[in-house]
Amino acid sequence: KWAGNSNSSSSTRSSSAEMYIISKYIERPLLIGGKKFDLRMYVLVTSYSPLKVFLYNEGFARFCNTKYSTDVSDIGNRFVHLTNVSIQKNGRRLQ
Repeated sequence: KWAGNSNSSSSTRSSSAEMYIISKYIERPLLIGGKKFDLRMYVLVTSYSPLKVFLYNEGFARFCNTKYSTDVSDIGNRFVHLTNVSIQKNGRRLQ
């Protein structure tokens, strides 16, 4: 039984429903300075046939404040694994 299944109505959902995240975690991510990062690039596709794509010259990178670790004790540490700015702004400043 999946929590949040679209086939069940909100009135039948249990308040103790388990939460699931469905994704594939990259076990050995590319790191910069020992930290996870992601790149944000802006692309405009104006046609698929023929393919016409415009890439904006500027983008940005987001970094974790804490060095990446595969230690089991760090598995729940959002500051190690998530580059989201709204999370990182609350973490320790750069390590």
